[in-house]
Amino acid sequence: MEGTLITLAEERSDLDRCSVRQEGILPEFPKKIRFDVIGDIAIIRDSGDGLERAAAESILRENRRVRVVLAKTGPVEGAYRLPCLRLVAGEKRTMTVHRENDCVFHIDLAGVHFSPRLANERRLVAESVRPGERVLNMFGGLGTFSVEIAKENPSTVVFSIDINPEAARLCLKNVLVNQLRGRVVTVLGDAKETANILFLGKMDRVLLPLPEKSHEYLDVAVSTLRHSGTVHYYDFVSVSKRKSCVNAALEKVIGSPIEGELLLRGGRVVKSVAPKCYLASLELQVRKTTNLA
Repeated sequence: MEGTLITLAEERSDLDRCSVRQEGILPEFPKKIRFDVIGDIAIIRDSGDGLERAAAESILRENRRVRVVLAKTGPVEGAYRLPCLRLVAGEKRTMTVHRENDCVFHIDLAGVHFSPRLANERRLVAESVRPGERVLNMFGGLGTFSVEIAKENPSTVVFSIDINPEAARLCLKNVLVNQLRGRVVTVLGDAKETANILFLGKMDRVLLPLPEKSHEYLDVAVSTLRHSGTVHYYDFVSVSKRKSCVNAALEKVIGSPIEGELLLRGGRVVKSVAPKCYLASLELQVRKTTNLA
């Protein structure tokens, strides 16, 4: 499987670490303008007040590395999680090269979802992997978690699944760019179908970095583990106090119909996504009741 793309869905119709978020008071504006920087592309929110163009031009003047400004006009959409973006100023393109945690990523923001605000989370997960583990990333995207894990752990093999053909194409490219041929295997297909066909009882660690589907796919993730293993679980939780975020996420997991026992090894708040709503990360140790290996 070295350097190849496993395709299970061909017929389906269906900046660096410091660049996570930037904000500043630009000369023409009395309030802070927040924007993310991905490679040489800045992303602002479409505020609807007609000031996006002026803000974009100020960002281009004040940030020499930024060559394009896009506005986010809505949430990611559909099974492929496509971003809703429009060009505001700068060069007419959505492709860029982003550097994060000593890795290089080719990204097309018109075809894949990518959040630079997860840079620290990706680093922490990569550092938690033990030598020689077999890792399954059930929602691999363009390969960010997968590439960073393999780069950090030379004896680890990562299988990276995604249903979006553009994400799989970019993942293949990023594997080659980061010289990880044979250490990250890209799989194009539905995560649940792929896991049931290829990975039952074979993995040491599984990632579920898609909060909207993590709870639904938890039982499948556990089924891919050997007798015991680790699941990285992500979920959105709404709580009144940030400090109760991890407990709220854990309560959703407790009692899930899985073949095994769950032990919380660690948890943290990854980021705030809205007032009183957070993205939580749980590292779960699983001890299975049956051994499929």
